[in-house]
Amino acid sequence: MKFYRGSHEDRSDYREDELFLTIESLRSELLEVAQERSLSDHMVVELSQRLDGYIVMAQNKMMEGLRSRQKEPAHYGTISKSKRVRSKSALQQ
Repeated sequence: MKFYRGSHEDRSDYREDELFLTIESLRSELLEVAQERSLSDHMVVELSQRLDGYIVMAQNKMMEGLRSRQKEPAHYGTISKSKRVRSKSALQQ
C-alpha cells in the first residue's frame, strides 16, 4: 500500500499537479484493491473516502481559480454592455 499525506494534515498547500497525481495514484490503487477484495472491505472503503477527499479538494481549487478569474478587471479590448447596445442600435439605423 502506498502512503500519502494523512487526512489530519492540512492539504490546502497542495499544488494542482501534485493533487492530480495523488488523485490518479489513489484511483489506480483503489481499482487494484477493489478487484482483489469486496467493495465493502475496510481498505476499499478507506481508499475510496481518501480519494473522495482529494477530488473535493481539486474541485474547490478549480472553483477558486474560476472565481479569481471572474474578479479580474476587464482586459483591454473588451466592450461594455452599454457600448454593445449603442453599437447594435447604430447598426439597425
